[in-house]
Amino acid sequence: MTERDGIVEYGSPAFRAGNWSAHFTGTDDGRTLLAIDSGRVDAIDLETGVVTTGPRVTAVATRGDVVAVASEKRPDAVTLLALPELTAREEIDAGGRVYQLAVGGTTIAALTADPYALALIVDGTVHRIDLPDEATCLSVSPDGTLVAVGTDKGRTGNVLVVDATTGTVRHTLTGPRAPVSAVAVSAAQDLVVAAAGPRVLGWTPSAKKPKARTLWVSPKEGASLAGITPAGRLIAYARQAATVSIDPATGAADWETGSYGPALLHDDRVISTRFGDCHELDPATGAVRHTWTHRGYVNRLTAVGETIVGSGLDSRPMLFRPGATGILELGDGHSRSVIAVSFDGDRFATAGEDHRVCVWERGRPSPVFMAMLDEMPNVHRRQGIALDGGTLFVGDSERLLRFAVGDPEPEARSEELDGKVVAVASLADRGEVLAACSKGYRNGVLYRLDARTLKVRAQAKAPHVLGSIVYTPGAATFDLRWATGFRTHEIKRFQDVAEYDYPAHRSQVHLTPDHALVVYVDGHGDTSTLRVLDVATGAPLHDSITIPAVIGESCMSSGGLLTTGHTDAIRLWDLRSGTLAGQLPVRTPLDRGSVLRWTPGEKAVLVTHSSGGLQEVPS
Repeated sequence: MTERDGIVEYGSPAFRAGNWSAHFTGTDDGRTLLAIDSGRVDAIDLETGVVTTGPRVTAVATRGDVVAVASEKRPDAVTLLALPELTAREEIDAGGRVYQLAVGGTTIAALTADPYALALIVDGTVHRIDLPDEATCLSVSPDGTLVAVGTDKGRTGNVLVVDATTGTVRHTLTGPRAPVSAVAVSAAQDLVVAAAGPRVLGWTPSAKKPKARTLWVSPKEGASLAGITPAGRLIAYARQAATVSIDPATGAADWETGSYGPALLHDDRVISTRFGDCHELDPATGAVRHTWTHRGYVNRLTAVGETIVGSGLDSRPMLFRPGATGILELGDGHSRSVIAVSFDGDRFATAGEDHRVCVWERGRPSPVFMAMLDEMPNVHRRQGIALDGGTLFVGDSERLLRFAVGDPEPEARSEELDGKVVAVASLADRGEVLAACSKGYRNGVLYRLDARTLKVRAQAKAPHVLGSIVYTPGAATFDLRWATGFRTHEIKRFQDVAEYDYPAHRSQVHLTPDHALVVYVDGHGDTSTLRVLDVATGAPLHDSITIPAVIGESCMSSGGLLTTGHTDAIRLWDLRSGTLAGQLPVRTPLDRGSVLRWTPGEKAVLVTHSSGGLQEVPS
């Protein structure tokens, strides 16, 4: 999409949260999903994919048509938001900074700090109960009459049972041998349960002096709770271990099944995850009723109506819809940060942390080609990619792949190389391709491969492989360049021809193209400083320059302008004079995962975002 400011946005914004680390929470209106990340809550319409930006918040809870939040503007209040617009409809003073919320029936419970307390909001009346210890978790019974609060006493924990109507503490339950990590309560089933370390414990709150009984001991540390079924069974789980159904009266397990990720209880449906499968289980027997397959890892589950929603390492949710056996791709383009770009005429290729590769035409919002690589996201933030006409070379972990643009299946695949492929360049005039591989260090191995078959023709160890490969057709050498230096290699045997490496041990250090000046970008919270040194003498060229906080990864133009990203703009700095040379607008604020890269001809800056968003900002 291109608007009057000339900025081009690549990739669909549909279903996309503001960051890949967002977790999703369902609502009960049947179509709205909340995305919560980096202190902000957004609403995603699961029918259209439209994202509504909401307020910045510190806590969120939902039930029915209620979305209760603690906003950054009023951290000491509970604000009720209307769906799907996320507009404020009521504010209720909680008497302290709210850091956790839960809702049940008509009761809203809030944990507050400074000092620690529980605020109960019932039909507009607020009760405040001081807590003796730091509260770690919170649950309200479905009918809203009871509240359970888990605490951390260091090596142990307690559970407080509170009457929501009167605001009085009924019981302080003892028994946990570790801080309490999760609680659940049901007045109808006369049951309070808690997870603490590997143990799940239960109590009967109607008893005069409830005694703890051990219901389950997980084979691994970190038991958790999915909830209490309408039939009164407790569903508990432990990551990388098991999901189990327990009779709270006897502590006997009805069934237990191996699982890897979280479990969810949604009405009478039990959902469990194991590697690339999401299972719906029979709550009575644990038998698998239905299976959805998916890529990657599910680290959180929720539901909207009949749709089960998974949160993974992705800015878009996984939607496990009724009757489906897999999940649909939601929108096009990337859903995590773009970490590598290759330009070729009016086209460019991108590789992302989501292990998608895309080919784009400049000015066209949707990719002309998209393919998926292996199952796991790329968390190393380095990947080799090279676009050469209708051919795309890209690193897939320790292998090099060749795609024909238009076919999502690779035409050729190299043998396993010695390290992850972190840089690639096509030598089209030689019918070859270069690849640099690393095992996480700056040194590694250089390869020269046949461009058609991807068979290795030559290889050699190299002291520096982290950078970009630059080749001029017809030349007998190539350069491997990085922010503070370069190394020139002879192509045939990879012998060193020339090198320059400024001794810098931090990532935000940049050399000017003529190697005359070096600039250090230092962060100081709300501000940053630029320290410019003369390389020949090592002396400061002028006083340090204090600027707004630099966000993400900066870059250097071919003319020596340092290009920095900020929440409100992209700024260009003349390092020799120490002055601002220009400023470019941004439509979406930059984040810590943002990377800046000049396009060929330097008529625009390409900006990436943690969500996978990609923008071209004209200069």
